[in-house]
Amino acid sequence: MPGIDEKDREILRILRKNGRITLTELGKRVNLSPASVKSRIEKLEKLGAIKGYSAIIDPSFLGNFVRALIFIRLKEVDPYTRSLLREVASLENVEFLYIKTGDRNVIIKAEFEDMEELREFLGSLKKTFGINALTIEANLVVEELKDCWLADEDASRL
Repeated sequence: MPGIDEKDREILRILRKNGRITLTELGKRVNLSPASVKSRIEKLEKLGAIKGYSAIIDPSFLGNFVRALIFIRLKEVDPYTRSLLREVASLENVEFLYIKTGDRNVIIKAEFEDMEELREFLGSLKKTFGINALTIEANLVVEELKDCWLADEDASRL
């Protein structure tokens, strides 16, 4: 990427694992002053390398006990379908939505309170995409071994 160097990449790798690290600690890890780190982070934010900050929340604390990966095979992904996919992606329980290569060209990770809410969601997907959806398949997540970019020591608790 133009405009970033190896120090910037090192800062990004550390922030990916711990977005709450102090500027002082981050500076120690990358051998820069806190002021230099702050300046680099501001530059990375302006470049769009850092898109935002958030907490990684255990979904069960929000009442979501069912997690599913949903694979959709769409006949075509035209501009209208992309707008529908953006609407689905904006739903609160949808964690991510990717348009991808391969037979099943859409994958969604979503969280639900219970199986009934999942069934309702699947039904709404069928309605939304109609005959353009050749298949919609839901797979339940039974165990998460890694979620997001948790540090290795944090991931061992999962």
